[in-house]
Amino acid sequence: MATSPGDLAALHAILAFPIGAFIPFLILKYHKPEASPFDDNNIIILVFFIATLTYVAAMVTEFKLRIRDSECPKIITSVSHLSATLATISLVTIFFPYLALFLFVIWVGFFAKLALESYQELHQQLADAARCASDLIWKREATEEQNHHQSSTTSSTPDVSNV
Repeated sequence: MATSPGDLAALHAILAFPIGAFIPFLILKYHKPEASPFDDNNIIILVFFIATLTYVAAMVTEFKLRIRDSECPKIITSVSHLSATLATISLVTIFFPYLALFLFVIWVGFFAKLALESYQELHQQLADAARCASDLIWKREATEEQNHHQSSTTSSTPDVSNV
């Protein structure tokens, strides 16, 4: 899927917008000095941080590969999209737990779909690599067999120049 840099930037802006929009609400909910989201929702906040860091790492990798005009593997794009949505869902969980559960079920469906596509792509790449390696080995053996056959036929013919 070839996308222009503008399309890619717009997609990442759409993925990152909900994260930036929910952070102020998190500050509003825990505005008291003794209240902390880490007290009530420590696992959810941990998932948010890990998903956000994963999203940023995948996004930077995707941008770097596209700057070098390399083809970006689909798995990197999939990880970027899934981790951004997981970060958003984890923040939604703090404010709207039932909505977040519904969104998480949808996210699991997309995760399964992308995992299956990535598995099929990896399987195809490994099959192609195995086929190329097999062809290379058979060509090499055929060349060695041909060289061995030619050397044995040239050594069995008598040399008429000495007669």
